[in-house]
Amino acid sequence: MTDKILEKFTRKRKQALKYPQKYLSVFEENKKELFHYIEHGCVVRGNVENEHLPFLPWELFTTEIQISADYYAIEAQCKYLQNSQFSIQLVGNCLSYAYLDCILSYCRLKRYVTRFGREHERAILSANVLYLVMAVILQQPERAEHIFKLLQVGYPKNWIIRSKSHIGDFIILLFDAVKGGKQLVPIVDDFAYADIVARWDTDDLQELTGYLTQLCDDQVAQVASPPSKMYFEFDNMNWQFTPYAALLLLALRAERGLPNPDFSHPGFGNITQLLLEEPVAPVEDELLSQLLACIRDQGFDEEALMNA
Repeated sequence: MTDKILEKFTRKRKQALKYPQKYLSVFEENKKELFHYIEHGCVVRGNVENEHLPFLPWELFTTEIQISADYYAIEAQCKYLQNSQFSIQLVGNCLSYAYLDCILSYCRLKRYVTRFGREHERAILSANVLYLVMAVILQQPERAEHIFKLLQVGYPKNWIIRSKSHIGDFIILLFDAVKGGKQLVPIVDDFAYADIVARWDTDDLQELTGYLTQLCDDQVAQVASPPSKMYFEFDNMNWQFTPYAALLLLALRAERGLPNPDFSHPGFGNITQLLLEEPVAPVEDELLSQLLACIRDQGFDEEALMNA
């Protein structure tokens, strides 16, 4: 990583402190859409017909739930930049909206073939893979398994929008290597992190430090790159300055009782200290609680949907 790349990354870090205010109006306006659903039991756009398999009302959300997850992610990142610590409340709220969005996405995509006779490729944003990391960091294993199921099924079917970054692939394939049964193979040529996935449980802390440095250096370079480079995971306001890929590797090792180095990086500071010692229970803001009550009254059952 060159000094010039790090300098550009640092400038963007300072700009990120203004991200929550930039997105606040979108977040507030979106609340009206969710309150409409709670009051009327349907999205503002109304129902959509399909002769092969009728849509349930809560299948018709598009960006409404994602916007709330995005806002909490942006807020959480801002707090992290200000004090080098996670805001557990903000990360937890982000994950709760994101988790619901992942369940709904899985339901829609599984039913898409019946409705339209083909897979819905490029339906999931590349950055959404990072919600799996949030679930692992907060030590919410059931949510992690459900989010991973969406990615596990969708990765070989090209449900996920392809990025020129391999970090999203790394997150999916690392989780699969550690907890998913090693069922997945890279769908990209010359996968950049094959060695890390294969050696994630190494006892050599110097080797591990090299892997962590590689992941962090690559993230810094991708954040510093222009959007034309197509590193979709890091061209938005949500994820650029939090070292989620490196954190996933550390968190999965810690979960298995493996030693981790006290690792710092010039772009992110001390990363090891971000690991949590205790699980964090799922949280919901009042709006999400009301929304969940509404869609459950309409037959939404996450366990049944994920096991269908």
